[in-house]
Amino acid sequence: MLESPLVAVVLLPILWFVSEFQDKRWPRILLGIGAIGMSYLVASAVGGVQSLGDNAYFGNASQQLVDTTVTQLEADNAEQVLKELKTLQDKYHPTYENRADYEELVEEYSQSFAEDSPAETTDGEPAEE
Repeated sequence: MLESPLVAVVLLPILWFVSEFQDKRWPRILLGIGAIGMSYLVASAVGGVQSLGDNAYFGNASQQLVDTTVTQLEADNAEQVLKELKTLQDKYHPTYENRADYEELVEEYSQSFAEDSPAETTDGEPAEE
């Protein structure tokens, strides 16, 4: 399934280049349009896949941020939540160049509460001793 698009991506520009040395005009036009169109499709596909990866990265980290915040607010730790959110705000500097260590900062935020709270299981319930 993946072989045909890869063959088209490689073959169309080569055929377009070869057609430039032919007398007929219509193969040059068709192959040129095909090669340019295929490069656009490949760029769109790569961008779509990258966007899915970014959505997963930020979605998981944001879910952890919300879960930790709600859990701590329900435990009446509003002052510590505010303090830790301000720390997170100071450390987080969004940029178009990279992910600004968002996941690591959220993990650090969550860990700051784990140090001060009793042991919990993975489902958020207190651990049985």
